[in-house]
Amino acid sequence: MWIWILTGLAVVFILYCFLPNLYSRNLSPFVLRKGSGEERKIALTFDDGPNPRYTPRVLDILKDYQVPAGFFLVGERAARHPELVRRMLQEGHTVGIHSYSHRHAWLMPPGTTYRDMGKSHRILSQIAGQAPRWYRPPWGTFNLMTLPAARKLKLIPVYWSIEAQDWEEWATPEHIHDAVMDLAKPGSIIVLHDSGGAPGAPEKTIAALPLIIEDLKKQGFQFTTLDRMKGASPC
Repeated sequence: MWIWILTGLAVVFILYCFLPNLYSRNLSPFVLRKGSGEERKIALTFDDGPNPRYTPRVLDILKDYQVPAGFFLVGERAARHPELVRRMLQEGHTVGIHSYSHRHAWLMPPGTTYRDMGKSHRILSQIAGQAPRWYRPPWGTFNLMTLPAARKLKLIPVYWSIEAQDWEEWATPEHIHDAVMDLAKPGSIIVLHDSGGAPGAPEKTIAALPLIIEDLKKQGFQFTTLDRMKGASPC
């Protein structure tokens, strides 16, 4: 009996979690992973905010360097700090959905997946006065319902091409900087975090951010939002 139960659970996991995640991350034409690469444009994105301790400091740095970015926001945090969401929009940044409560996609059944996304969609629409366009699932993981739910809400799912492990306890500002610089190429989408991770992790991201911006500019990169990334390709 147990062998049949375990086999059934394995089949459910493969069909609902593993295969959709593999397809969405690597093959789906509906998921944006990088730009076309035809121009030296690069997109800087931040996940898990807004955070009243860290997000204003990230915004200050971006304003000082005149760099636009994308912020993927957790719905319940956006509801608590709508002034930060409005500041992002006022300063020319793109705002997208990063779930309502940062639950892993593999732990959410189909109905919960859609309701979670829809709740965040309503919150950001009310704060911004317009519907969000972009969606990035927590941990970059997808289930079988993620793409259909996003399409129903007219959201474009976004993955990334560079991650710097800035949420890890062991990550240093030097590691974060070097991880970005080693992989940077035209059309790259960088993911960093302005909230969450190990205790104090965003401090290291904030410490690394100015040098990342300066060195990418020295290499001739131009920062752009996901909305403006010319010739953006999901492949």
